[in-house]
Amino acid sequence: MGHVAFFLSVKFFFFVLQKHFYFPLCFPFCIFGETNLQPMYFFLKEPKSDKLTPIYLIYYLKSQKKNFKYSTNQSIHPNNWNSESRMPKAKRGASGAELKHTSSMLSMYSDFLDEKVKELNKRNTPITRELLKQLFDEEFKHKSTKQECRYLTEVIQDFIDSKNKSKGQSDSWNQKYTNLKNKLIAFEDKKRKKVEFTSITQDWIDEFCGFLRVIKVKPFKPHNDNTLHRTINFLITVLIWSEGKYHKIDLKKIKNPVNKYQPDDVFLTDQEIKVLEKFQFPRESLERARDLFLIGVYSGQRYSDYSIFEKADIHGDMIIKKAEKTESESFIPLHPKLKALLDKYDWQLPKISNQKFNKRIQEACRLAGFDEEIKEIIYSGTKKEIVYNLKYKMISSHTARRTFITLSSEKGMPDHIIMKITGIKDPKTLIKYKKTSQKSVVDSMQKYWG
Repeated sequence: MGHVAFFLSVKFFFFVLQKHFYFPLCFPFCIFGETNLQPMYFFLKEPKSDKLTPIYLIYYLKSQKKNFKYSTNQSIHPNNWNSESRMPKAKRGASGAELKHTSSMLSMYSDFLDEKVKELNKRNTPITRELLKQLFDEEFKHKSTKQECRYLTEVIQDFIDSKNKSKGQSDSWNQKYTNLKNKLIAFEDKKRKKVEFTSITQDWIDEFCGFLRVIKVKPFKPHNDNTLHRTINFLITVLIWSEGKYHKIDLKKIKNPVNKYQPDDVFLTDQEIKVLEKFQFPRESLERARDLFLIGVYSGQRYSDYSIFEKADIHGDMIIKKAEKTESESFIPLHPKLKALLDKYDWQLPKISNQKFNKRIQEACRLAGFDEEIKEIIYSGTKKEIVYNLKYKMISSHTARRTFITLSSEKGMPDHIIMKITGIKDPKTLIKYKKTSQKSVVDSMQKYWG
């Protein structure tokens, strides 16, 4: 009979929790004291919201017959919340990484509560709401400048949201900074601690670089020096944007510690372009990818720009267009080969994501026989790795722009004309695009030395 009474009292307790805090009746997380079972839950402030809602921790104090409630400083969309386990759902991809990170952060709160309850029970110290709040505030609420500390991942999201208000940021721009945030989330998961602005020093950046050199958290791979250099530059951009608003870091003491190296990027030769122009592909999807690639070769533009040419861009015998990435203006001659391909699709070019396009153009180039073995040197800190790749595997949407610049230069087009067509403003940037074929070296040697 005593067991039945205990069961009914527990059931009534959960009914009260469900009524006041929107809990489903489910088995709770538990913190074990010396003698009593004390339930602890995570719950949503607004479980029926259609947007992000804060996550709270609640712990029932039997001695006071009251609940201790505390904000975890985490938010989640209710669609991503598992109402049975009282934790974020497990998902794949970038959203899955964020949910995993949120779970990790919630575990920090439950582990801390567990540790403090055991410690207080061991000392026979009464556990009160006031005492728990003091302990949690000391652990999780540090102050920075004149305001409550902001975590770096949150400010990166603020940065993304703020820039997107202009409606002028591309999908690739958003992906770059979202990737930065997810890399920091992976770093926080490893350290089991959120990154605060007070943590950011040159030493911290060095440690973050070390983590990224060996990262193997999907979808990320260990970073070479060029990828790492770009990532740290993105981070510094966020720090500059948030200076004074969220932190007072002395940015003069923060530098990018990674040096870039000149990659062994490939381009297509004149002969390979002719092969690609005439090749009959077995699938229409490969033909469309080939056509888009050639439009890039004939125009010298980035994929984000040459994949969205419009008739409205025509001015006389040329296309005048502002680059989506840099806002610089390009003057692109509408020569016969370029016009023929644009007319083929009535200027309604196929819509292919950059990722799918890269896979298709690599397959197209494989079928076309571009299987020359290319030696590539990759630098990562003090390590130098030599990799041998087949040429078609190294071709991407950006190869088209590099091909235009290289072949135009080899044919004698002046640099200032190439820069006007491509929208490149800095001669140093142009030099990075220029490659030299073995045939050009041999031809020049024969011309000048006989």
